[in-house]
Amino acid sequence: MIGVLPGNAVTFIDNHDTGSTQNAWPFPSDKIIQGYAYILTHPGIPSIFYDHFFDWGLKEEIVKLAGIRAGNGIAPTSKVQILASESTLYVAMIDDKLIMKI
Repeated sequence: MIGVLPGNAVTFIDNHDTGSTQNAWPFPSDKIIQGYAYILTHPGIPSIFYDHFFDWGLKEEIVKLAGIRAGNGIAPTSKVQILASESTLYVAMIDDKLIMKI
């Protein structure tokens, strides 16, 4: 969906069906902030998981990333140019004005 209709895609790291108490398909806990760096700087409609924001103590970091998104006008249909994609490196330019690296 994100590659075809990003304006309709809700992106998320975990939710009550995958992580949390269900623990069915949780996002790797050591990569949570990297995941938020991705969804909050890329197209789509990012969803922040309550548990990460309030229970995991990640509120400050998530708020900073959300501020980067808002401050740079990143939208659900923003343009992405992938500059590097390897097993241990991902670099992308969003809307020709923001570069993010994981």
